[in-house]
Amino acid sequence: MADREERDDEALLDEYGASPARSTARAGKGDGPKGGSRTGRHIPVWVSNGLVLAVSTALILGGVWLTGSWRTEGPVASASGQGGGGVTMLSTDAPSGAAPQVGQEAPAFSATDINGAPVDLTDLRGRPVWLLFGATWCTECRTEAPDVQAISQEYGDQLTIIAVHVQDSPQTVADYVQRLGLTYTTVVDTEDAISSAYGVYGIPAHWFIGADGTIAATRVGAMSPDQMRAQVRPLIGQPGP
Repeated sequence: MADREERDDEALLDEYGASPARSTARAGKGDGPKGGSRTGRHIPVWVSNGLVLAVSTALILGGVWLTGSWRTEGPVASASGQGGGGVTMLSTDAPSGAAPQVGQEAPAFSATDINGAPVDLTDLRGRPVWLLFGATWCTECRTEAPDVQAISQEYGDQLTIIAVHVQDSPQTVADYVQRLGLTYTTVVDTEDAISSAYGVYGIPAHWFIGADGTIAATRVGAMSPDQMRAQVRPLIGQPGP
């Protein structure tokens, strides 16, 4: 009877992994879980929890890094330089055609500005054009808009500025222009036709077009007033700073 009780006690202890003798004996027989050995050794809970936390943190930080990289360094219009400010990526499919390069002819387009006047790039041959892609919801675009207005007033008829708003509604853009007092030509690209022709993936994107209709330079990201003048002056035949 005592032997039976002792065997029962050992079975109970073994069931909860507390019988070193029986656990050691079984280790060599391969009858542990899924044919593996049972050693009776357990990883402390705090160690397993720490490992899970470390892996989760690494995955989260990696995702944040990739997202940040994509927003700031993803494919944008072919550019000859970077502006001093950030870039807001567009949530559109990639344009089917390649972006035109510096030295190539600027893609022609015709549109209607927010005041109902026709805008045709071909008709502007003989005058330098600053083509600017932006949006009312783009922080960088809103930041540089007053500086673009100042450049427009500074150079007057020597330069035509056309702001193309993407993923915006005409009424929203009209209210925005009135509120900021912008006087340069503003177009709403409701079908993304113009931005696709120029391969624009991120805004603000600047295209400086010479009087002969060829692309002189492009810049991606918000620009400072000095950067703007550095691009505009050679375009209109003035010496640089």
